[in-house]
Amino acid sequence: MHGDIFEIYLSKGTKVLDFASNLNPFKPRDLKEKIIASVDSSFFYPHNDYNTLIDAITSSTGWGRENVVFGNGSIELIEFFFRTIKKEVAIVQPTFTEYERFARIFGLKTVNLRWDVDEIIPFLKEKKPEALVICNPNNPTGEYIREHEMLEISECCEVSKTKLMVDQAFMDFVKPYDINAFQIRSLTKILGIPGLRFGYGFFPDDYGKLFHESRMPWNVNGIAKAVAEEYLPRLRAFSRYARRRISEERVHMERRLRSFGFSSSGKANFLLCHGSYSASDVFRFLEQKGIIIRECSDFRGLTDNHFRIAVRKRNENRILLKSLEVFVQENP
Repeated sequence: MHGDIFEIYLSKGTKVLDFASNLNPFKPRDLKEKIIASVDSSFFYPHNDYNTLIDAITSSTGWGRENVVFGNGSIELIEFFFRTIKKEVAIVQPTFTEYERFARIFGLKTVNLRWDVDEIIPFLKEKKPEALVICNPNNPTGEYIREHEMLEISECCEVSKTKLMVDQAFMDFVKPYDINAFQIRSLTKILGIPGLRFGYGFFPDDYGKLFHESRMPWNVNGIAKAVAEEYLPRLRAFSRYARRRISEERVHMERRLRSFGFSSSGKANFLLCHGSYSASDVFRFLEQKGIIIRECSDFRGLTDNHFRIAVRKRNENRILLKSLEVFVQENP
């Protein structure tokens, strides 16, 4: 969706405020400089053993080298997880639509669960599914399962022999923690670099080795590798800074949205909004003002009254909020 929309705007030479993409607006100040300094790496193949990249991941996470994986975006790691499943997968909904797409590609039966720990745990104990997928914090709802609850889910999966994948693409916007599962993370969101493509993660047991035996050679390009090696050691401190700034803006946005009739929720760097208006109408109104939001009717369980907005900087948030207020005033 994002690429298609913005290629259209770029081709027209139109500048837009992007509230559809869930990216950190508070990027490291030296990020562009580091990317430019890494351009020469494009003229050479990366070392396919990626030893320095693995060192950067292990030192910043504490994971064992045998468990570390990385790819051309976290989507490569998600796709590998689905390749390990033989028959069925349970997916906690509503969530990232690519999970269901991969399930269809690999001919898997899907079972859809509600985002409710009190439903997930009894299901695991009774049904013992082959695999379970959870996005935490969840896209698009922003819901977040805390560590003690996720550890309980993980323990249930161990007992039932269920493969657990937790997509942690937005984990840097809360407080990261580890569990015994396929953990998949990304620098895309926290650094705001969706075009650079870098995902990494922890694969349990022998799955890390299996991934590296089957992955494509040079699956991480030189620039992405250099950026990852630069910022992973700094990620913990930088994430704390980003969480503080985004939390301040998120609280401000929730209060203003509530004042003109929209409910909103989320623990990460975006808000799922709901009101009495058609999100399609809201989208068209804002688009005319050069603002793009994410309609959510394509997410299972959500409706045309739902839309998602990113949390951006205060001056940009004001533009969106003022435009939404005008929309409400013109559509009593």
